[in-house]
Amino acid sequence: MRIAQVCYLAAPALGGVERHVLELSRTLINNGHKVEIHTSNFYDLKGTSLPKLATDEIPTYRYSSKFVKKTTLFSQPIHFPGLFWGLVKSNPDLIHVHSMASLHLELSYLYCRLFHKPLVVTGHYSAADLQRLYTKRKNDQKTKRLRYWETRLKQIMNYTTLVAITTKEAQMYQELFDFKKVIVIPNGVNLEEFNPYLNKENYLLFVGRIVPEKRLDFLLGAYKKLLNKQPLIIAGYAPDKAYLDYLKGLASTGVSFVSPSRNQIVSLINQAKTLVLPSKNEAFGIVLLEAMASGVPVLASNSGGFPEVLGDAGLLFDPDSEADLVEKIELIQDKELYQKLATAGLKRVERFSWSTIAKELEEVYQSLV
Repeated sequence: MRIAQVCYLAAPALGGVERHVLELSRTLINNGHKVEIHTSNFYDLKGTSLPKLATDEIPTYRYSSKFVKKTTLFSQPIHFPGLFWGLVKSNPDLIHVHSMASLHLELSYLYCRLFHKPLVVTGHYSAADLQRLYTKRKNDQKTKRLRYWETRLKQIMNYTTLVAITTKEAQMYQELFDFKKVIVIPNGVNLEEFNPYLNKENYLLFVGRIVPEKRLDFLLGAYKKLLNKQPLIIAGYAPDKAYLDYLKGLASTGVSFVSPSRNQIVSLINQAKTLVLPSKNEAFGIVLLEAMASGVPVLASNSGGFPEVLGDAGLLFDPDSEADLVEKIELIQDKELYQKLATAGLKRVERFSWSTIAKELEEVYQSLV
């Protein structure tokens, strides 16, 4: 089968969606499919140019793009008509889009309808974020963007198979938007990339983009209140230097910021004592799987998809209480509890292997083609 994966950004860009697309593509290719990625020519959602590469690991169409924070109807990288003609040229059997309420989805849908091809969409971001698009008001009147997507998105989803990454997200899509064809297939993790048997070093770790929605100011506030501090490493790409400088100004002694490569991220996770994820209403959190695969217990906010992903393999804290996060950081120092969580994580993460996740998606693809 010839499969086109369509996304805003692709490797070497770092991020959960980018990792998902890369690992899914790798596994599908190993299973005998032809896979290509259609994306922008950006490294991040600030419009930064890509670093120079010899070749892409996965066959990739990169379209000359214009980054816009927001237009009347769309936001993020805009590359019309490049994407549409790229799909015409490659002639895939099926298109899998990894964004919603976007020009990517619009163009992919138009192509699929015109050439009678099946369309699959994964909702990587929270349905609550999509709801905000529906509920935003300006001067007590619906915006043009809101009016457009209220009608258009439902039309597209009547044709599309929507993949939700948690059961909670599937329920929200159905309750909020009345989408009919919704199935649940979670994100995956490459278990072979991580080593749970390495010695752990005594540091707390955050991994992710250094952006406001990750709520690192909340984490830094809680860290200041710890009586027995262990080092805190904040690892990730910061697209906004001013915001990074702001966080550094909030940081106390013991906090370090690093912008690591993928290999360095894996090493940091493998050797961390505990992973902390303070973001709120995030749909999934792939780094949770990566920590579990490394035998690293997790502290995550009790919101979004985190409780469903973690199960009994981590501790949840009140996302609005720094004191509760401090309590959980101190609680996880108990050796018996720590080992119990690490063991539970290794067992739980097995169900999220890419071989399992890709097989489930293949079954969906085959049913449509």
